[in-house]
Amino acid sequence: MNALERKEHVYLTESILKTLKQNRIITLFDFLQEEAEKLSTLTKLTLPQVLEIRQEIFKKHSAHLINGATLFINSLTCKKYIPTHITSLDEVLGGGIPVGLITEVCGLAGCGKSQLCMQLAINSVKESDDSVLYVDTKGDFSAVRIQKILDANGVSYKDMALIMLKIRVVHIWNMEDLITLLENIKNGILKIEKLSLIIVDSLPCLMLQHFGDENKIGLTFLNRVVNNSRYISKEFQTGFIYVNIQTRWIDQDVSEPEEIESSCTVKDITYNEKRNRCLGKYWQTIPALLLVIEKCSDYDIENNYENCVMIKVIVTRHTNPLLAENCTLKLNALGVT
Repeated sequence: MNALERKEHVYLTESILKTLKQNRIITLFDFLQEEAEKLSTLTKLTLPQVLEIRQEIFKKHSAHLINGATLFINSLTCKKYIPTHITSLDEVLGGGIPVGLITEVCGLAGCGKSQLCMQLAINSVKESDDSVLYVDTKGDFSAVRIQKILDANGVSYKDMALIMLKIRVVHIWNMEDLITLLENIKNGILKIEKLSLIIVDSLPCLMLQHFGDENKIGLTFLNRVVNNSRYISKEFQTGFIYVNIQTRWIDQDVSEPEEIESSCTVKDITYNEKRNRCLGKYWQTIPALLLVIEKCSDYDIENNYENCVMIKVIVTRHTNPLLAENCTLKLNALGVT
């Protein structure tokens, strides 16, 4: 909870704050929880003045009230999805990347997560005036790759430059900087015109140094990131994508030996593959939409496009995690289609 400070109200002078601190009234919650009469006695303020301070704190820090009619109108007028403009993907997503919610793109290393995210960034700005914020945490964002995709699709150099300008790239190297970036967007310090999509590629890179920490600093950072992301996505009507890493473990199971007539024993060895999403148990229920990417096969096709890769996208929703839909996408020189 935030500390009680002078900026909360003009009545809260240094001497009053010192008196409150001596009586273990340190945070906003402490102040709101304490009886008004006791606060008046401690601070020498009148009861109406104490109530005025409380009202100001509620006004600053409480959620805004909204009635049912306004919510209904918003549901009809506000956009619900950011189309990916990849037909088969939009079909299984029900329209596109959901607005106001967090979406996770997950998969093993090298399965095409970053390629898909770059394609989504291109498609979001290609046919509109919208802009995309691409947060690169690995240092491998490739503007050259985007140029090659646009060139392969016959985009002119003029249009190519306009598309590139609408994809804003920010390099972030730790969780503190990511939180600062999100808070700057939230508070209007960083303004991006017509922002439609934010992509963070990837989150585990920032959390790696906090894995296994006993003081739970990493969990605190992650919680702040989630809260700020949800607020931005709802308030600014944007899609929010976090790239996560999937790990693969191979367990060896040895079955009980079977006796054979030759009096020898044979042990059946089986290998079980287990795949886990990073970021721990807390994160597992955070994304409203989960896109798991699996590489299907590599093969060469005609028309001078080699190394075409087919990737399978498995989509699950937090409302029904047992129900999964999937589609197959093609990754080649034209991008992801």
